[in-house]
Amino acid sequence: MKQVCALLSIALAVGFTAPVAAKASAEASSPINLAHLNALNQDVVIDNKDMLITHIYSEFPNYEWVDASGEGIACVDDVARAAVVYLNDYERTKNPASLEHARKALNFVMYMQADDGEFYNFVNKDLSINKDGGTSKKSFDWWAARGTWAIGYGYKLFSKLDPAYAQELNQHFLLANEALQKKLNANYGKYTAIHGRQVPAWIDGFDAMSNALLGLSEYYAVSPNPAVKDSMTKIGDGLVKFQYGDFDEYPYGAHLDWGGSTTLWHAWGSAQTYALAKAGQVLHKPQWIESARKEADYLFTHILVNGMIKEMAPTKAKDEQIAYGVDMLVQGYAELANVTHETKYAKYAGLAASWFTGNNDAQFVMYDPQTGRGYDGINGVTKKVNMNAGAESTIEALMALQAIQSMPDAQKYLTAKTINRHTQYVVEAENFLPAQGKPQTVKPDSSWTGDASYSGDIVRLHPGDGLQTTIQSKQTENVLLYAAIEKRALPANAVYLDVYVNHKLVGRSSAAGSPDTDYLTLIKLGKTATLHKGSNTISVTVHGSKNEAVQLDNLVVQPVIESALYQTAKGGSIEIERNFMSKKNNLHEKK
Repeated sequence: MKQVCALLSIALAVGFTAPVAAKASAEASSPINLAHLNALNQDVVIDNKDMLITHIYSEFPNYEWVDASGEGIACVDDVARAAVVYLNDYERTKNPASLEHARKALNFVMYMQADDGEFYNFVNKDLSINKDGGTSKKSFDWWAARGTWAIGYGYKLFSKLDPAYAQELNQHFLLANEALQKKLNANYGKYTAIHGRQVPAWIDGFDAMSNALLGLSEYYAVSPNPAVKDSMTKIGDGLVKFQYGDFDEYPYGAHLDWGGSTTLWHAWGSAQTYALAKAGQVLHKPQWIESARKEADYLFTHILVNGMIKEMAPTKAKDEQIAYGVDMLVQGYAELANVTHETKYAKYAGLAASWFTGNNDAQFVMYDPQTGRGYDGINGVTKKVNMNAGAESTIEALMALQAIQSMPDAQKYLTAKTINRHTQYVVEAENFLPAQGKPQTVKPDSSWTGDASYSGDIVRLHPGDGLQTTIQSKQTENVLLYAAIEKRALPANAVYLDVYVNHKLVGRSSAAGSPDTDYLTLIKLGKTATLHKGSNTISVTVHGSKNEAVQLDNLVVQPVIESALYQTAKGGSIEIERNFMSKKNNLHEKK
């Protein structure tokens, strides 16, 4: 799976975890404060042209510039997004300083474009381009997608404000689109078969290309160029085709991100819903908007009820929660609110953005309106906060808040606090007790399988083996069960996993039938089961026609009706209730 400078930077920053500071409290509103972003910027002159670069890291407690060791001092990844923030700010405030910052940032982005339309990413301390680093090489990768987004948006605004400068942006944008066309057309119409699914082969990085689609949409809205429309169509159709699952089937309508996995979804950079909603409106493609709705209604609301996550792979991980991931939920909901005019999406956007005002696992304000800092992350397991405030986290926090700045229905819930959740929980296979046969607990050499991740140890069961555990329920209710198991490259009837609740068979799942290689996924086990108030027994057994193993990672116990209750600043409340049988979300509000 490809990693780029910004993503590597996230991992490094989250690894540096400062002690949790005193819990902050957000103001009734969180104003857009550009002070910290401005402080990260540096005005430079390259080739006799005024430019702006944005330094990458800013570390607790002094928040001075920190460079990316071995990569450079600034990158298109961050400067392009900073340009978007300043363009957003100018559109809303008409602040000439923001327009000038945007112009200088766009100058840098254009400077980093090669003659063939692709982009380099990093500059060194002497402002020379890093042309050799793996996170900076000339390509149409993440940084090119973000550069396209910034230039497309810049063209839209400057076409009215400064036609001469807009023409310069236009030339660079169309050159970028030529490089994008070359990338898309190399495999257009071809598919890669992965675990029985046909994955569009013409897109290399679905998450990255969603960022390019944003820029294409901004440009096309004011200049309907046929070549740009062609790129939009090829990307949009590809994003829609790489969407799987249902309200109650993993991965819950997610637009997946990496073409090498049909199981992995991560929050960071996953702008597919945002981009499809915007592009669908621009090109009058209702099917794209419906695809965006599906992910927002199925997956995003599931995340709101469960609490923010880093990824599903297939088990949800809550450790490295970052602004870059939260913003994608906020932007997706906000754009759907703009496109559909349905207030529910604005409300969801406000609830998603409440992560920034302290409604998170650490109960810590992740965007400080007094300084404009966006902090670098939360470990949702340890509740520790990374107090660094780098460019990416600050920019993504500002983007999220800008998206809902003019939405009263979103602002109403921006400072909401979660006061109760009733949702799924995971029962790890290694915590079961042997019930029959000789189940074997195995510690994988690595949690990463190559296209998914184990949530811990796994248990290997052959026909005749069984496990059992007891769980407690606070109430009598119906639940669904899911098994995180490896689908085996064996004949379909070779081996089965049976799951029982209180000695009643809930479901039988074949662990065989993969058309290519073994792979880890999450499978719904058919029937609903009833948990009684108090103690309940869950047991699993394996049987099959061959002495082949089932590798069980965990079981997920999912209430048929899950919910989250939030309290608002003025004493009201709002509850999200999700029904897995009717496949509907309901919002209940009290003033």
